[in-house]
Amino acid sequence: MELEQEYLLSQYQEMGILDGNENVRLVRNILSGRIAVKKIMHIRQKPVYMFLKTHRNDYIPEIYHFFEDGTRLIVIEEYIEGRNLSDILNEYRFSEEEGCHILKEVCRALYPLHMAEEPVICRDLKPENIMLTLQNHVKLVDFDIARIANPEKNRDTVVMGTVGFASPEQFGGHQTDSRSDIYSLGMILNYLILGKSPVDGIVEGKTGDVIRRCIAVNPNERYQSVKSLELALEECCPSEKREIYAWKDKRDFVGNYASVQANECKEGKAWRKYLPPGFRTGIAWKMILAVTGYLTVMSLSFSMEIKEQEIVITGVRARTQQILFLMSQLLEIGFIFNYMGLRDTLPLLNSKNYLIRALGCVVLEFILLVIAALGCMLLDTLFW
Repeated sequence: MELEQEYLLSQYQEMGILDGNENVRLVRNILSGRIAVKKIMHIRQKPVYMFLKTHRNDYIPEIYHFFEDGTRLIVIEEYIEGRNLSDILNEYRFSEEEGCHILKEVCRALYPLHMAEEPVICRDLKPENIMLTLQNHVKLVDFDIARIANPEKNRDTVVMGTVGFASPEQFGGHQTDSRSDIYSLGMILNYLILGKSPVDGIVEGKTGDVIRRCIAVNPNERYQSVKSLELALEECCPSEKREIYAWKDKRDFVGNYASVQANECKEGKAWRKYLPPGFRTGIAWKMILAVTGYLTVMSLSFSMEIKEQEIVITGVRARTQQILFLMSQLLEIGFIFNYMGLRDTLPLLNSKNYLIRALGCVVLEFILLVIAALGCMLLDTLFW
């Protein structure tokens, strides 16, 4: 990496991991205060990100910088405030009109990519990679396995894509092109409306016919461009309206550590990150719940009896040991709620598997209690 690139990269201060992915981090430019996303991926993605940087697209995060570091590519891109469709679907089912509207926006996002002199194929279109912003705009946010299409090749070099949304040719040793993305769009539309794969049930009527054509096994039987798909969707659901009502209370978008941190920095309230868990967002019910929790932990800690050879210890010695126990529990809370990025240091607590995360919490609790016990023994040796 050249000295100038190292200087530019050093301007971005890391704030924490996004979505539990070690290779995706929220960063802040220490000179401008601008919030951004830092991604680390294989150097083979350089042509894709070079295209995205030089061909600005309103439906795609702006690429601020990218740096080569050996076999790694480090990308600094625009931070998008909002939620991905997969998270929204956990609490809300889109209507047919809303689903078609979203998919038309995705078609508009893909059109300049597919129509480029060297077309860019996403290959991993799925609800997790499509975001809905606070203003109800659609953004595509993940191009980590996108590729530049090469008509001279008869198959992809590496098999990639998410099972359930990726086209059959991505797993059958064939070359992918824009029609592979169209297959994924049909799968996504059915999932937005019904919450399931077309195999388990397909949308009825004209929209269902559009989905069936998108997911045809033979690419020649699908829509041959996103423009033709967009026109078909317009016939199903004209665009006269249309607001997406997924989130009536837009505060619901700010539901995770990264979003809160980003908003606070933008509003000049970065000092909030120093507040204890429960107080960083300023939301009343969370603060009430936090106060209740902290008081409960303190009450349990200071009411705990410390015994030695069946004799209850009192006075300063007992109080010191109770304080050590309290500190261990407060530290546990800090890790679980990622106070000052503590949780980011422990992979077990950032796993997407809930069982692994629960196991991580148990292991952490055990370690902290052992440390507290050792601290008590050390103090006993020194002072008592």
